[in-house]
Amino acid sequence: MTVQDRDVARPENFRVARVLRTRRVTPHMQRVSVQVDDLLRFDCPPRSLGPHVHALIPRQDCKEPGWPTVDEKGRAIYPPPEQRPAVRTYSVRRFDHAENSIDIDFVLHGEGIASAWAERATVGEEIGLWRPHARILEAEPERYVLAGDHTALPAIAFILDHLPEDAQGDVIVMVSDRAEEQPLRLPKRMRLSWLHMPLDAQSGNMLPAAVRALDPQDIRASFVWVGAEAAAARDIRAFARKECGLPASRTYILNYWKRGMVEGTYDHGE
Repeated sequence: MTVQDRDVARPENFRVARVLRTRRVTPHMQRVSVQVDDLLRFDCPPRSLGPHVHALIPRQDCKEPGWPTVDEKGRAIYPPPEQRPAVRTYSVRRFDHAENSIDIDFVLHGEGIASAWAERATVGEEIGLWRPHARILEAEPERYVLAGDHTALPAIAFILDHLPEDAQGDVIVMVSDRAEEQPLRLPKRMRLSWLHMPLDAQSGNMLPAAVRALDPQDIRASFVWVGAEAAAARDIRAFARKECGLPASRTYILNYWKRGMVEGTYDHGE
């Protein structure tokens, strides 16, 4: 960041982040650690349910990154559409207050603006971030059901990192193969199941069937968190709410992505 850029007024809930390091966690998961100013005013509480950020990926065909500024009344001003960065939503894997950094894990799927950026990101490179958001539980539930595909794995890992040691429930994660499984912090009374389905599968999803195979009584006693492809999330949402009778306050089921569509053209769900 140049001295001139530091003098530019930015929205209060926006940061220009700089890449600290990158690491290939698994063959198809890239971790990018970025540093931000004043993380204490930009993070989420530890018990957040999968905090996520809106990342602004600069256009490669523009000399300037196109970050938002503010006018004299504090309202955000955006550059013309042809100069605006692409906006993609990603889960936060970890906040590190010792170095004011955020770890963001990107699934490398061979296409897509954010995936390509993460694979080639270099130290010092900039990315824009809107402040992370997350749902926070008001009270500890009796048990949990956490389920998601590869894209939701960072959020599930974040949630598990901060669960009480006596938490109980089920964790179901669908990745392409065994090489994509990651070590997870698991309370002793939580059960973990891995499902394998190729990244390039054009149809089908094993996740709804795995959730439906759980004991309905366990579902009714749980808080259900899900991050998955839109059709799978819709199936699980209907099962949890209509078939098991869970109120909306006991579920948080998100459309992390939608087959054949780019972000901004579909509803994320809850």
